[in-house]
Amino acid sequence: MWKIKKPIKIGFVGAGFMGQLAHLVNFTDISNCEVVALADYRIDLASRVADRYSIPKFCASHEELCADSSIDAIVHITSDDAHAPISIDSLNSGKHVYTEKPMATNLTDARRMVETAESRNRQLMIGYMKRFDPGIELARSILDELRMTNELGLITHVRGYCFKGDWVCSVGRAETTNESYPEIESRVPQWLPRNQIQEFYQFNNVYCHNINLARYLLGEVGALKFANLDSPTKLMVLNMDGYDVILELGSVTANFWEEGFKVYFEDGWVEVQSPPPLLRNVPAKVSVYKAGSIQQHIQPQSDWGWAFRRAAEHFIESIQTGNPVNPSGSNSIRDLEIVEEVFRRF
Repeated sequence: MWKIKKPIKIGFVGAGFMGQLAHLVNFTDISNCEVVALADYRIDLASRVADRYSIPKFCASHEELCADSSIDAIVHITSDDAHAPISIDSLNSGKHVYTEKPMATNLTDARRMVETAESRNRQLMIGYMKRFDPGIELARSILDELRMTNELGLITHVRGYCFKGDWVCSVGRAETTNESYPEIESRVPQWLPRNQIQEFYQFNNVYCHNINLARYLLGEVGALKFANLDSPTKLMVLNMDGYDVILELGSVTANFWEEGFKVYFEDGWVEVQSPPPLLRNVPAKVSVYKAGSIQQHIQPQSDWGWAFRRAAEHFIESIQTGNPVNPSGSNSIRDLEIVEEVFRRF
């Protein structure tokens, strides 16, 4: 297994809002990482963003970054449909890859991404950054301990929910230009009816997080028992080992963020509530209720930290040490399998 001791040289693709304020702000500030080039078809925007973040080189396409032998890894924050083509090109050029979730917009592409990473012996990380929220990590450690000790008995039910809200939280101003956004070929499943395409994009982009978090907190999903897309709030029932997870997925206009999981045991519960994605350094809130003769309701405090920053640090550290990324492409395929199964039922 390769290990890289020197600072990791990054080629960055995508100079949009998320690329700037959720990712470049972190990758350009990590001590053992150097963002050496930025690519975006909107070349004026690429120039402005490169200047803002002191990136020495900018260009119009990811192919130019792939051709640069000095670059160790590609981070690309682009349209969902572009994830697979850019990842596969980058992996084939010998680069490690970090791409946003969802990993792809169809299972065939996702599997090709994993096959390419494995054949080229390169890391492929999918940016499920919520796994790196210190509060989420704390909740998982508590759940693991409770299941091991059986202190609260067995898990009987889990409620997961995401109704969104204000996810930006006045994070700051991104560089913009009047350049047109490049046309990207749609890569949704060929069997998907045309009248479901936009809903598929929305569901796959937002709620893949909640499927992935259920798997991270609780273990692998056994089967999709039920799904309903016919109402404003989408419902899913996932079968786990001896209990079900109900996911309630919708939206609300609010100046807060409404997302979390509540895990019910026979004798208590654990709840974790996620912060808005772009709210920096504020972790998820964790609450634990223990029933019995001495009832106890505690709210343990995790360390401060921003999930986006910690995910970027993990990617760089994994390249340097050769340890596997979390989550890898092979781990993330299951999320897309579940999303596609939901839509196959309608």
